Amino acid sequence: MKDKECFSTGEFAKLANVSKQTLIYYDKSGIFSPVYKDENNFRYYSLSQFEALDTLISLREIGVPLKEIKAYLSDKDIENLAELLKKKNQLIKDQINKLKHISNKIENKSLKLEKAIKHQLNTEPYFKRCDLTYIFTSNVESDDYKKIMAKIIEFIKQCKDKEEFDNGNPIGGIIRKEDILRGKFDRIKDIYIIIDSKTLHDNERVKPKGIYACINHRGGYDTTYISYKKLIDFIEKSGYEIIGDAYENELIGYLSAQSQEQYLIELSIQVQ
Repeated sequence: MKDKECFSTGEFAKLANVSKQTLIYYDKSGIFSPVYKDENNFRYYSLSQFEALDTLISLREIGVPLKEIKAYLSDKDIENLAELLKKKNQLIKDQINKLKHISNKIENKSLKLEKAIKHQLNTEPYFKRCDLTYIFTSNVESDDYKKIMAKIIEFIKQCKDKEEFDNGNPIGGIIRKEDILRGKFDRIKDIYIIIDSKTLHDNERVKPKGIYACINHRGGYDTTYISYKKLIDFIEKSGYEIIGDAYENELIGYLSAQSQEQYLIELSIQVQ
């Protein structure tokens, strides 16, 4: 074979978009060797080797160990190669699905923050019509603070175990209508997360569609009573009555606020 019919190490490395050092390392490791070496020990590669090198590089890019690749190359078998590529292709698909899920979570969080930025200066009560919303809930009612926190952590774990629930939406709180009417604005009975499911199972329910009186509370959860009182006064003066529970939806929280005073929590109560 003549030198002019082959590529030098530098030429082949450039063609395959790898470094010369990588080709030399593969050769010394017995993983991928040139088609021949001349009397000066210069390496030369043929065009027919390009596909093999490209496949090798692809396997390395998805994390296949060189040891595994070398084991295959030492005992080449078409069935083994087909099985190897099939397994690694499934691995790639799994990684793509995982990345899509992460991307959806990040996009969801981004949209929530954009909404928060848009409405953070608006702390006056208002009415809005809401569509029916599916939610996954958990009861956290307790007089023991540590038990409440343990229930919240367990809820977070449950959401992570179900990919469709681990969607980047914040965890909110629900205060029952009777507690709102009695002025018990800190009596959160349930926590929830908005989901896409339209088939209800255990601990899945709906936030009813209808008109909601809303207010964006600026500050920590220990001061939400201030905004609740303002919101209820607004409801009464507007000639409406409370017919449903109150929902708390965190727009700006620990992740993006310097302090609790900068929290932004949307409070909404169904009215008619």
